[in-house]
Amino acid sequence: MVCNFGPVNTNSAIQILKTFTGKELSSFEDFLNTPFHNKNKKVVQLFDLLKKYHPEYSVRNLTMENLFGNLMGKAKFKETYIRNLFSDLTILAEKFLQYNLITKDPAYERLLIEEMKNRDLYDLAEKKINSFEKKINSNRSKDQDYYQNKNFIYEMKSFLLVDRTLTDSFRNEQISGTIKLFMIILMENSLYLRVEEQRVNIKHSFGFLKHSLQYIGDHLKDFEDSPLLIIYYYIWLCFLNNNDESYFLKAKQYFRDHFGLLAKIDKKNIYSAMQVYYIDKIDGGDSSYNKEFLNFLLEMVRFNVLSHKKKDFINLNLYRNILILCVMQKEIKILKKFISEFINFVSEESRTSILAYSNAHLNYLQKNFEKTLEHCNRINFNDLLISTNDNLYFKNDIKSMILKCLYELSFLETALSNIDAFRHYLRHSKLMKDNTKKRYMNFLSFVNELIRLKMNFNEFNIEKLKQKLDKSTLLIQKHWLNEKINELSQRSV
Repeated sequence: MVCNFGPVNTNSAIQILKTFTGKELSSFEDFLNTPFHNKNKKVVQLFDLLKKYHPEYSVRNLTMENLFGNLMGKAKFKETYIRNLFSDLTILAEKFLQYNLITKDPAYERLLIEEMKNRDLYDLAEKKINSFEKKINSNRSKDQDYYQNKNFIYEMKSFLLVDRTLTDSFRNEQISGTIKLFMIILMENSLYLRVEEQRVNIKHSFGFLKHSLQYIGDHLKDFEDSPLLIIYYYIWLCFLNNNDESYFLKAKQYFRDHFGLLAKIDKKNIYSAMQVYYIDKIDGGDSSYNKEFLNFLLEMVRFNVLSHKKKDFINLNLYRNILILCVMQKEIKILKKFISEFINFVSEESRTSILAYSNAHLNYLQKNFEKTLEHCNRINFNDLLISTNDNLYFKNDIKSMILKCLYELSFLETALSNIDAFRHYLRHSKLMKDNTKKRYMNFLSFVNELIRLKMNFNEFNIEKLKQKLDKSTLLIQKHWLNEKINELSQRSV
């Protein structure tokens, strides 16, 4: 019985091995050869066979039967035997990941200090605490990890000094650190909710946060030593004061001044929060922010702040925002460069559909309307975000683009049919924000009137439509609508 290639290549152990760098692969080999971790020599032999295929593990002769033959010679093939070896290799690979994580994480030193304390090795524990504290004090961003580690140090010092002093001189500093840690966590987690509010039809209460921000404001000097906390503070003042630009600019300046101190995850969180400001401004009808927002997002990709994941996959919302802004600004050159440089940073399961989505927008800008429709039809929205509802922005982009192409190609009856289907989709979307629905509904109404006027020209009604458009703010594609009305007006000249 010959086992096919698939099960070997998709085995859990191999999936883990694929992520190993050359250095990690060598360290894992040492790990396997250490009797404390592994006494099964056949697992070592299996690894020796597999490592030749690193990092892809995708050659045709990598089958369970061939691996068994290399390990066991002419013995009769037993699938259960090789599967058990793979199971053991998976367990050891997982333990290696745990070992690597623990030794790199400050939690490792905290656990070691804790164990020394538990074994009454107080002198050794005190030396380790002092060494650990020097390392922690070098963290100038003073983020969550900094305050968590400082609190641990205070707790350990308190225990070790309890019989040697009447006062704990560091308690005030400990309480201050605890407050700052709490404030950072509260503001950061609330920002996730604020980002969610911007995307979908949901509202959150920030009452407790407002009281906390008031406390920070009343004691601002006590918090100015924490760059991350102050950036979050000004972002929140911006949001809670109707997107007040003065607070946003303070947050932005503080972010730039301390950019090099911040962890990548904190940079991503800040960029995500700041995007809400720009989107709110643009959604409010102020298109003057388009170019600034595009430059802001291009700055993100230039600094390689692409997603929350360690591996550099680009977040789909970030990718979409850059693409849409390029289209709005008619930046064909920037769009081409962006697609060519970052399409391979899109996760593999989404890449084909995102490429079709990208090419649809690029061809639209180049006025290749038939090609645009072809690319639109190649998009499988199930390959993008998790659920049908999650893909609402991508769907809205494509539905509106298809409608514009049908208009440009004078497929007017088909366009009218698409308007009806689009309206039905908007009415039944539960996640879409009410304002977003209204913007799209108003757009569809204007396109419907444009089509009627294109089919039956009426100079007076065209002028009325133009006046109506000038007064309208809550709609998408206003610039395109204005262009099309002007084109119709030219027919009377």
